[in-house]
Amino acid sequence: MKNTLLFLALTLPTFAFDITVADKDHVAVANGGKVVAKLMMANDLSTPEKHHETYKPYMHVFSADGSTRLTKGAGFNFTHHRGIFLGFSKIGYNGKSYDRWHMKKGDQVVTKVTPSENTFTAHIDWQGDTTAPFLTEERRFSFTTPAKPFYLGIEMNSAIKAISGEADMNGDPEHAGAQFRPSELVDTKSTTYVFPGENIDAHKVKDLPWAAEIFTTEGKTFTVVILNHPDNPKDTATSAYRDYGRFGMFPKGKATAEAPFKLRYQWLIAEGNVRDAAVFQSAWNAFAGKSEPVPSLTIKASEQPKPKAKK
Repeated sequence: MKNTLLFLALTLPTFAFDITVADKDHVAVANGGKVVAKLMMANDLSTPEKHHETYKPYMHVFSADGSTRLTKGAGFNFTHHRGIFLGFSKIGYNGKSYDRWHMKKGDQVVTKVTPSENTFTAHIDWQGDTTAPFLTEERRFSFTTPAKPFYLGIEMNSAIKAISGEADMNGDPEHAGAQFRPSELVDTKSTTYVFPGENIDAHKVKDLPWAAEIFTTEGKTFTVVILNHPDNPKDTATSAYRDYGRFGMFPKGKATAEAPFKLRYQWLIAEGNVRDAAVFQSAWNAFAGKSEPVPSLTIKASEQPKPKAKK
């Protein structure tokens, strides 16, 4: 009965969100007058420093009262890690390889934003050798107020098309896919990950329905779960082990003009330390339209990155 009630609660209509577009700068998403998410979409070429800060769009997430920024922006450790973001470090296209994770020699540029109720779509050019795109994307974000303990749901639907021919979307679990990066103020000693199933090794397992992270920033603890929709590409890896908290899903696939590379994920945000298998599984069942049973849990402390070998 508990699982059924959770499932029903997660499918109830959401509260209305206020979406405000500041042209060529950001999209603010407010609930009850408090900004809970903000898509950063400037592309400022005025100086090298400004360009570095604005070479790709990403989404900041805030606490329910708007007072705490949960996510990281430009700079600090691993500057390319920024909020909720999407990228691929090895994109094969017309005999060349493009890195649209670190944004080497090309940007992701938002060209238009189309808002609607509780939703907006960012139209994004993925630049090639010049400022002209070799890929175009429609990245739609939808916002919900889920059942407790979560205070915010962010769903991302992405459709990436090649301008012509075929693009091979690839990389590796730590440098490609849909990711969430906590604030630069994250307490690296307490970051913890939660997975469905016994003895799960995130370095090896594929196609997890969800993964959760518990982290602390500015003295407050939050839980974030990423839900992997069953329509996403199979053989998806889960990268969820770093102490600084960058985690997410890494799919691979092809993109053409006629057959876009499509991805669908949802992030649920809660304040506090949540380790409830029934809550996580009910959330995924509601998202996926399934009725899978509650699994056992694997709970693991985070890992530090291995030092690079000296040349």
